[in-house]
Amino acid sequence: MDGLFLDSEPQWHEAETLMMKENGYDWQPEDQLHCLGGPLSRVAEYMSACLQERKSPKELEAMIIAEMTQRLSKKVPLMPGALNFSKIVNKSGIKQGLVSASPRPIVDGVLLGMSEKYFDISVAAGDIERTKPFPDPYLHAAKLLNVDISECLIFEDSPTGIAAAVASGAFVVAVPHYVKIEEAPRLKVISSFEEIDLSNLEKWFETNQRELGR
Repeated sequence: MDGLFLDSEPQWHEAETLMMKENGYDWQPEDQLHCLGGPLSRVAEYMSACLQERKSPKELEAMIIAEMTQRLSKKVPLMPGALNFSKIVNKSGIKQGLVSASPRPIVDGVLLGMSEKYFDISVAAGDIERTKPFPDPYLHAAKLLNVDISECLIFEDSPTGIAAAVASGAFVVAVPHYVKIEEAPRLKVISSFEEIDLSNLEKWFETNQRELGR
């Protein structure tokens, strides 16, 4: 969701910078990079450590959820090509799921703010016991969609999300923006949704299946 479908990372950075400033800490780009991809519990723990535990992780997590739910339920810019690609997927009849490390209130706020329905299901942090970087959220999404995870294509932008996606057994397309990701078996790297369509994705998927002997 964040940084892949939604151009929301600037919103996260602004909210966390202001919140930390109010508590006497100068939030830097390297702090933001460290927290990229969540999950929110880990972000809150990191922020609490930066504040020398003057605020507990639980307090900080509640503050972030309230702020980001408000921000993201309004109109948030989408990443280049994301909307068009999602519409193409919908028209093709392929099922689409949204898997996020953000908690349910934030995910629901985003979905509520969208003028059209793009996703058949959504999985948020807290829906299951373990979130990213564990593969559990993606395995749960495949179950909800009633599809085999090995037949899925997962799009991710952060190292945490990519690790979860690769571990799930799916094929993965990385669209990184702040970090460098190297291609690997079952992992393709692109710079934008504008580079792809269903035809070249299908060719890549089939090529990888042949190489893996499936």
